[in-house]
Amino acid sequence: MNAMASGHALHLDHLSLPFGDGRGIADFSLSVAAGERVVVLGPSGAGKTSLLRAVAGLMRIDSGCVRVGAVDVTGLPPERRDIVYLHQSPVLFPHLSVAENVAFPLRVRGQRGQAVHARVLTALSAMRLETLGRRDVGTLSGGQRHRVALARAIAARPAVLLLDEPLSALDPTLRNDVRAAIVAAQEEYGPAMMLVTHDLDDAAFLADRVAVLLDGRTAQVSSPAQLFSHPATLAVARFLGLYQEIPGRIRADGGVDSPLGLLAAATLRDVAPASGPVVVVVRVEELRVGSPCEGVAQGSIVAFRQRPRGATAVVRLADGGNGFELEATLSASEPSPTIGDAVGVSLDPRRSLVFPADTLPCST
Repeated sequence: MNAMASGHALHLDHLSLPFGDGRGIADFSLSVAAGERVVVLGPSGAGKTSLLRAVAGLMRIDSGCVRVGAVDVTGLPPERRDIVYLHQSPVLFPHLSVAENVAFPLRVRGQRGQAVHARVLTALSAMRLETLGRRDVGTLSGGQRHRVALARAIAARPAVLLLDEPLSALDPTLRNDVRAAIVAAQEEYGPAMMLVTHDLDDAAFLADRVAVLLDGRTAQVSSPAQLFSHPATLAVARFLGLYQEIPGRIRADGGVDSPLGLLAAATLRDVAPASGPVVVVVRVEELRVGSPCEGVAQGSIVAFRQRPRGATAVVRLADGGNGFELEATLSASEPSPTIGDAVGVSLDPRRSLVFPADTLPCST
């Protein structure tokens, strides 16, 4: 969070709004401090864009209120909310230069002269565009267009800056440039910033906190580190797509019977059932393939998968695992296996989570 932040902040209190054919978003509450970046993460169709548009005053809400600082702006038109909303496809004025595009919101407010020039230069410098002020916007690359739109937004210095999927249409190189530009925009004057995305890498890079939106409701609000290591519900874990699910049954002593064998007794026993079916979730990188005599379970390799961060193996567990298949990372210290090889699978049970029905997760 930026130390330059002013006293502005965004407060969303019990917002409910319609969209699509479903019930829409129900009872959504969130506060964003000045100088803070909060990412709203959710699947396509979750209502992320509708939420931003409602905050900006571009669509109606059924109930709740939007406050900027101490001011209730719920009934105000967009231009009186001190909020700037940036769509995922930046819209620039083709008949204006880069600098004139950035100056536009200031001139609309009646500002003129050296003050406008200084504000434009500051915004262009923050976006690393100071040499492009006289350029025709039609000559810009996609990443440059995004940065010009951000420069225009920060030149206006709204209390709240809303970014709708700002990186969705960019290739990896441009994504890095625009990510850096978003951080620079925050650092230039410290607005309350709310972004929406469905990309986990973008959320991890940009967010001070992440709000996960599932089925029209807030499923979890936490730091990225907390979200990725301790999803609050099985639904959140499934949405993240980082975890494998292993069926199990919790025993009276707190242990978990699973295809991997008996996992260690669960802690937080006050939220776990005395017995019954559970789901154990574990990240792929926490399961490792080793020699056949090692690990908590044995099986054989049936396939390999190439992932961006390295290869993994699909292991079919031996008879005790009832033929259950799981994906595990390959050990760099072991010889490269081939399909059909017998292997052992290792798991640190402290890295897994147990989700009994209708309860919070507990560590195994």
